[in-house]
Amino acid sequence: MPVGGVGSTARYVSAETLDTPRNTSSTLCANGGLEVLPAWKRKAERAARLALASIGAPPAGRLEIECNVATGVGLGSSTCDVVAAIRAVCSFHRVAIGAADVARLAIEAEGAADPLMFDGEMVLFAQRHGRVLESLGDWVPRYALLSIDTDEGTRGVDTLSLPLPDYTVAELAVFEDIVDRARVAFREHDASAIAAIATESAALNQRFLPLRHFRQIRELGDQYGAVGVQVSHSGTVAGLLFDESRGVQYDPDLNARISAHVRSLGLRALGLFSTGR
Repeated sequence: MPVGGVGSTARYVSAETLDTPRNTSSTLCANGGLEVLPAWKRKAERAARLALASIGAPPAGRLEIECNVATGVGLGSSTCDVVAAIRAVCSFHRVAIGAADVARLAIEAEGAADPLMFDGEMVLFAQRHGRVLESLGDWVPRYALLSIDTDEGTRGVDTLSLPLPDYTVAELAVFEDIVDRARVAFREHDASAIAAIATESAALNQRFLPLRHFRQIRELGDQYGAVGVQVSHSGTVAGLLFDESRGVQYDPDLNARISAHVRSLGLRALGLFSTGR
């Protein structure tokens, strides 16, 4: 679900271009190392090394990452870092790289990834294999999204540590129906239908990764006219989806009332965002 204004920026320069006399931190890079700032961005570092190896460049230089996405809550911050790092490396070396190749490197770097590298289309994506199963076209539904952290203060969720869901035959049949309906909804540009599908998918996920107060969040959406609820399927955030054509994102009074209700549940409203390009 693309949301503007949040993401990662990566800057890469090779060791040869660093001005070592004026920057002592560059010495390590000039001697054959890859410096990553901040140093704890290990997935981005792996991605950069993989990208450098794939284009035959030495694993040296400096990679700087800036990310304004919360980590561990299911917003795809690590994939933002990884995709930005791969693109920065390839851009510096003037090597064109397609989305499918970025996806392959991203999976190798972090084990599972979100399909953020497919900028121009909405896709059904195998997140642990890096393969597009189906394209749903280039139309993106526009919502006003009130994002809610249901478990503030925890360390979040490590996606790869979660056991793979063991779906029942009945649940798999529901998924088949959901995908069939999603195809139609994207084809017909039906944002309300997609929001309903998101709600159904979120409800199914509660058996595997339940969110605190999920039922109350759904009731809150019904009370204030949301068209659906979405969740991070391996995180702690939920979101109320409002039809953007109603101008909800420009109504500070409604936003304040919903946010106060969210706080009364012991949850934290992360802000109001607009989805789309």
